Amino acid sequence: MKQYQCPAIPENLRPVLSVVGEEMIACGTETGLRQRIFVILEELFNNVALHAYADRSSPGPVIITLLADMDSVQLQLADQGVAFNPLLVDDTNRLLRLEQMEEGHEGIFLVKTLASQVDYEREDGWNRVTVLVRS
Repeated sequence: MKQYQCPAIPENLRPVLSVVGEEMIACGTETGLRQRIFVILEELFNNVALHAYADRSSPGPVIITLLADMDSVQLQLADQGVAFNPLLVDDTNRLLRLEQMEEGHEGIFLVKTLASQVDYEREDGWNRVTVLVRS
């Protein structure tokens, strides 16, 4: 298991992607699975960096935890920002309503589409989004 903590700012996305990529390669994670995780991580990290701490004068932390093997990856992002449960976003029939789609939440829809499972919890002031992706 690999864990990485940094301030939740957009400039930290590239180093986070690098650390996660190196860990998945070391674990022998299949290429297609790695690519899905990169997209998911980018969407979740950007959501934290842009929205979680928007009401504060300085960015708070984001903790990324990764557990990977050849056929599956579990990725968790934790932040102390405002409570936000992405599972409550109604994206029922979203692809059928593209012309009516409002701005926002496209990343959440993409994460839900690419992941095998997405879970959310809020505990002790921390948001935790855990994503499981299987090949």
